[in-house]
Amino acid sequence: MKAWSAACWSLVLLGIPAAGRAEFDQCRLIDQVLNRLGNAMAINRLIIAEGKDSTAVAAASDALAEQNESYRRTKRQRANAGCDGWQQCVVSAMRLISSFN
Repeated sequence: MKAWSAACWSLVLLGIPAAGRAEFDQCRLIDQVLNRLGNAMAINRLIIAEGKDSTAVAAASDALAEQNESYRRTKRQRANAGCDGWQQCVVSAMRLISSFN
């Protein structure tokens, strides 16, 4: 019986860091998406600012509008996921504490 109990506790304790790591990976993925969107937005702003080719400017303007919406939506997702520095740390700690209750 003690061996069974020890095995269960080891599984529970090993599973807790995995959950925190999955959350961290989600935040890192969201940050990567935001960085790529930001880079693409900067390129489109440059194309618009140069204004050499009207068809390229129109395409860049349309793409920039979509990227702005995606960026805002991803920022909201990041906030909802609790990826804001200390807030993420507090949420992870609260989940860890509540798992023992």
